[in-house]
Amino acid sequence: MGYRFVDLSLVMDPKDSYVQFPRDEIYGKPAPGTTITPIATLDVDHIANFRFETTTQSYTHYDAPYHFYHDGLKNHEVPLDHVCGEACVLKVPGKGPSDTVSAEDLEATDVEVRPGDIAVVGTGWTDRAWGSRNFWEHMIYLTTDAADWLIEKGIKALVQDFMTCDSPLCPPPERRWPAPDWSPNHIKFLSRGICLIEWCTNIGAIQKERVLLVTGALKLKDTEGAPARVIAIEEVGDLPSRGDLPPFPPLSTPYRDRGAWAKGSTKRASGA
Repeated sequence: MGYRFVDLSLVMDPKDSYVQFPRDEIYGKPAPGTTITPIATLDVDHIANFRFETTTQSYTHYDAPYHFYHDGLKNHEVPLDHVCGEACVLKVPGKGPSDTVSAEDLEATDVEVRPGDIAVVGTGWTDRAWGSRNFWEHMIYLTTDAADWLIEKGIKALVQDFMTCDSPLCPPPERRWPAPDWSPNHIKFLSRGICLIEWCTNIGAIQKERVLLVTGALKLKDTEGAPARVIAIEEVGDLPSRGDLPPFPPLSTPYRDRGAWAKGSTKRASGA
């Protein structure tokens, strides 16, 4: 059996803007940026190594139940099979800014959602608007009846490229933070142990209605979630068995440039 891999993850680029929930505008809390800083370089230290800082809610990430519940599972406690496994792909094209994804929209995809599935719902919104204020201000979002529909189908996790609830910058008055019901769909899903895998991209590249979904989240202790590499794996037909295939091919032109230090033109930082 052959496989096709589809990367559903955003590139974590510190130059991007609006890469996390706009908490500074919503409830006056700082919105820490993302930094990737070299701590060793090939030219000086003979190796490359970086310091990386971000938040657990930036870029493609997942929410564990602890995101909303003291007694919910924390990131490091979530079993892998809660966020990895068989998935159904429901594409809802044609949605514009501030549109909703309703139960009727999901039903109209005519995709079978089986108990225990991970539901992958795609509109293309992240592909079109990521990195802008427009992404948050005119967010496509899931209606509460759509959340109920997915819960009734028995899903174990939800993957999406739009908001689980209303636009955080333009919610209806009754859902403005800090109203207890300001994010009803987070409450609906997380209270039931259904993890949310957010800000995915490239869902349109998936060709099958059923895939294997892998969420490779950082195993950070005691957090409510973590950045994640999310991958859809499609079966694409029969291939020769591994024993009949040639070994993994080496690079036709191996990497050679190890920097100025390796060429003897720069001393190490230690003075060696």
